[in-house]
Amino acid sequence: MDANKEEFSVIDHMESRRKDGEHNPLTATFELTQKCNLRCCHCYLEHRQEGSELPASRWLAFIDEVADFGAYFASFTGGEVFLRPDLLEIARCALKRGIFFQFQTNGTYIDAEMAAVIQDLQPTKVEISIYGPNGAIHDRITGIRGSFDKSMRAIELLRKRNINVILKASVMPENKNHVQAMRKLADDAGLWIMFDANIMPGVFGSEKPLTYRMNNDEYRDYMIAENWGNAPGKELQHIRDDISRPDRRVLCTAAKKRFTITAIGEIIPCPIWRQSCGSLLDQSLASIWYGEKMTEMRKLKFEDLKNCASCKTYESCTRCAGLAFLESGDYRSCPQESLRVSSLLNQLRAEKQKSSNNDSDISSPGPGHDE
Repeated sequence: MDANKEEFSVIDHMESRRKDGEHNPLTATFELTQKCNLRCCHCYLEHRQEGSELPASRWLAFIDEVADFGAYFASFTGGEVFLRPDLLEIARCALKRGIFFQFQTNGTYIDAEMAAVIQDLQPTKVEISIYGPNGAIHDRITGIRGSFDKSMRAIELLRKRNINVILKASVMPENKNHVQAMRKLADDAGLWIMFDANIMPGVFGSEKPLTYRMNNDEYRDYMIAENWGNAPGKELQHIRDDISRPDRRVLCTAAKKRFTITAIGEIIPCPIWRQSCGSLLDQSLASIWYGEKMTEMRKLKFEDLKNCASCKTYESCTRCAGLAFLESGDYRSCPQESLRVSSLLNQLRAEKQKSSNNDSDISSPGPGHDE
């Protein structure tokens, strides 16, 4: 190797692109299938498959196009991604092209043989969904008896091979009282678990998933248990450190740094924000990314968001453009679920602040007190 040749890491290249003002995406999500072996009660995909699955040859071509376009990272997801018999071929193509990738799965199809193959593929991580600390709760949510044991077996097999495993859990009335038990399950296994209480509407129009949202009292109890009221907002330290950038609180990176390819080859901003911007079956990625729709999405500014600037719950908001689109068809609108949650959080913060002030008044020395 030439000692005088300067080497650059992926991070160096990303920073260089940022400084140059380049708008090419960094991350692509490959929704390889919408089929799933589970029947989770809250699933936004509604257990439906739109159109026919694309053959491996299409996905291999998409990976080449994504790599040539400059993306560094990929997520392979579904549905249940391990239902694809050609998944390993697709993943090996990404590996060959130098793309860092992860799998998002329920883990039920990962046996010892598959775990060994995954180890050879060197994914950055494997995300596995868990909905309870035991089979009674988890299986009731997935609708499939024995699914908890299979997922836990996959976790064990992957951890034995030093594969980075992250647990993900949706929080709903059915499991809200078991969050701490799920956290202990993760801690005992030496794993990180991410909780998400945002239950999304069905992407094909069904409101059935919404029946599994926590009501106000349940959500408030969850916030208190998770200590949400002690600080403002979702990315707390970033909000405090960067108050000059209000857009970071309510604008995400979809269509700016990342995009999703659906199971039928359409380009959408993210798995929730399912606004079609074009199809890779008859358009190039570049023509879609720099096309009118995605360019307009990237131009979105804080001032363009309806009601955000004057909203009293703004600092606590976890606004989602995809949710806004699902609710109203307008990604600039205020998602009513985001408003509900941020209002609850604001109320909780106000109560904690009032309690803190009262405690300070009690502990402060009165007039004439000798120090």
